[in-house]
Amino acid sequence: MTRSSDRLKSDVAQVLDDVGQLIAGMAGARQRLQALTASAETERGRVLVVVDASGAVTEVSFADDVDDLDYKQIARAVVAAAQQAAAQVKRRSEAIMAPLQAAQARLPQLSDLVGWMPRQEGIPQPPPALLTPPGERVATDLFDYERDGPAPTPPGAGDLADSGVPDADRAAEIVRLQDHRAKLVATGTAEGRRVSAAVNADCVLIDLKFSTGIGDLDYDEIAEAITEASRHAVLAVARLATALFAPIAADRTDFPGPAAILTGVEQLRDQLR
Repeated sequence: MTRSSDRLKSDVAQVLDDVGQLIAGMAGARQRLQALTASAETERGRVLVVVDASGAVTEVSFADDVDDLDYKQIARAVVAAAQQAAAQVKRRSEAIMAPLQAAQARLPQLSDLVGWMPRQEGIPQPPPALLTPPGERVATDLFDYERDGPAPTPPGAGDLADSGVPDADRAAEIVRLQDHRAKLVATGTAEGRRVSAAVNADCVLIDLKFSTGIGDLDYDEIAEAITEASRHAVLAVARLATALFAPIAADRTDFPGPAAILTGVEQLRDQLR
């Protein structure tokens, strides 16, 4: 075997080692991310909201003197606390993922290995999901998948599962879908519609409304209803996002998963020894 062949073999083995470490690290990071929670208080501690790793509300509690606030103030305080907690959990998530992203940046791009994936530099970072309540959005910020259906596909983009689609068109299609995802909103209700919660595509609470019958509930019941309504909204927005990205999801159905990939990497690495 020539020296150049030995060097190539060594380089490939090193890449495989790096890939194996990255995939193994992702498994640990996933567990840490799933366990993340964050909380925030507003109105001088009268309102406390806890969110999970996605930013979705999992618990609401009120202090004894919460009745110093009217219901509109309580609703605004819950939304503010939920968004503060969601921002905290996002920062913690980014801190967990930063070492893995740095390691991934040193590896070949996924587009070099997966045919349908556009090159990363051709796709800008997705826009953040809007925090504006639905009733305060301007026309350009409105997008309702259930009402409007998927936006028209740009000419030439076609079916993303078709290998003949140019990378530029695939990238444009992904950017378009990401833009629509940022505008998604879903609403959930609880306690006979006395409580209505709206969340954005990131599952973050962006609006909370109480009906005129809210006075029939005590504050513990209101707190539980907010959590329940938010949970319904999160499930609804997840369905909307799934439907929105259905045109490109079909091409990923044969993805073997990280465990299978890691096994394959280890087998190939063994062959190079």
